[in-house]
Amino acid sequence: MRKSFNRCADDYDRLAALQAEVLARLLERLDWVRLQPRHVLDLGCGTGQAIPALQKRYRGARVIALDLAERMLAHARRRYGLLGRKWLLNADFEALPIRDGSIDLLFSSLALQWSNDLPAVLRELRRVGREGGLLQFTTLGVDTLKELRAAWAAVDDRPHVHGFPDLHDIGDMMVGAGLREPVVDVETITLEYRRFADLLRDLKGIGATNADVGRGRGLLTPGRLRALESAYREQGFADGRYRASYEVVYGHAWF
Repeated sequence: MRKSFNRCADDYDRLAALQAEVLARLLERLDWVRLQPRHVLDLGCGTGQAIPALQKRYRGARVIALDLAERMLAHARRRYGLLGRKWLLNADFEALPIRDGSIDLLFSSLALQWSNDLPAVLRELRRVGREGGLLQFTTLGVDTLKELRAAWAAVDDRPHVHGFPDLHDIGDMMVGAGLREPVVDVETITLEYRRFADLLRDLKGIGATNADVGRGRGLLTPGRLRALESAYREQGFADGRYRASYEVVYGHAWF
């Protein structure tokens, strides 16, 4: 995943329309929470799009923007280098270099789905969360890219689409991690494309590749591409548009 997101860092902001929309919706949900954090952790910050909004909302707070991909952080540094009260941190979700009980607000938008072990990550988040602090996140649910998954299933029997967890499993993981009063809800956002090639380009351009160990490998030959597009038209094509569904899961809990 680090390699994938490093490769796409230069074009990420231009192509990541879904990510920008979900981030805006997650930030809006903070309007309903009374919190005066001293330390805010933006987990999986990408190119740092949330940094200005978090600093404007919590003017006295220090924002720690953390990502696995160093080139994503390089873009954040160039864009927001003059903004004070922030740290950029290159680290793995599953081994945070942050002391216990030090984060008042842990904020993460469309990043947790790329972790190797989500229960372990949630336990790590609980470890660094300060008592009385808040975890607010979005991730992708099991029906994300269901059209592409079904189309690939008609082409061969290898996994080509990243596996995403079920909404109810995420809630159980939050409970198991020791998070208090967990709440999860979901909405589906559908993107539409005139050309199948544009859909595939966007997926590659935002780093949304399959990182599963047993994933299908090899080049997408012209013949396989035609077969995939034909199968996709049976699954996600209507009114002259190719449709790609994203199941967005919102999570909220207290430390």
